Amino acid sequence: MVASAKETKTSRRAKDRLHHVHARAGIRQDGLHHALGPELRGIWGIAEDAEPGRVREIVLLRLNRVLERFADPLMPEIVWTAYNLGVDQVHGGAGMVGRIRTMVDRGRVPVSERTCTRRFYDFLGSVKNSLDGFQEDLTGEDFRLASRWIAENVRPEREPTGGAPRDPVPSVMRMFLDGTVCGPADEAGAPVPARLGAHGDWLCVFTDERLLAEYRAVTGAGWGRIRHRTGREVVLAAARRAAATGVLVNPRPTRGTGIHAALPLSPESVARLAVRR
Repeated sequence: MVASAKETKTSRRAKDRLHHVHARAGIRQDGLHHALGPELRGIWGIAEDAEPGRVREIVLLRLNRVLERFADPLMPEIVWTAYNLGVDQVHGGAGMVGRIRTMVDRGRVPVSERTCTRRFYDFLGSVKNSLDGFQEDLTGEDFRLASRWIAENVRPEREPTGGAPRDPVPSVMRMFLDGTVCGPADEAGAPVPARLGAHGDWLCVFTDERLLAEYRAVTGAGWGRIRHRTGREVVLAAARRAAATGVLVNPRPTRGTGIHAALPLSPESVARLAVRR
């Protein structure tokens, strides 16, 4: 269904307001409710009369839902530093640029300030895309955890993966299945698999054309044809292949990151999703 002009304008305004969230003191800034704007508050389910503490909790939880899509182990440090969570409050009011610079100067990440900033804006692009999709209901347990994270100034914990591909949380799964992705296709329009040695065969897809363009520019991938389809269609295509095939969502182009910098749907996950379609 084509979005109405009003819906498009609302979405655009909400996405513009995202830049106010990491500004100044981030999620700890005074007037966060106002900074979000009515459009973003509406999409994220923030009531007009919500208390400041509840506003922060909802913002944290919505951001964390998107962050869970990223397997890059540096992303939580970069993202939460940008939003001023888990940050030394002596430096917390320095603004996003100052917080990231301090993080790099203290050696908390093994990459440059420029790389951190680029990765943060990759994340922000995914948050913008998420505003057009399903927003999962938040539970009492969600709010209990968010309240503790904020009160104790700690970042959301991640389940250990042991280096193995992980299944995404249900909200991310719904976004992927219902959303549009793009990736290489052969002349017949079928997805082109990447063969990753001991990791097996994977279909590589991207949720944002900008990420696809970056990947092609860095790697020189000679894909002759690019096709857009839903995540659900990609899963079914992977399930129909004779060889066990997984799906890599947003693989990174940097040498050495490989499978662990993408969001992997293992062949087992693909098989389960294909049955539940």
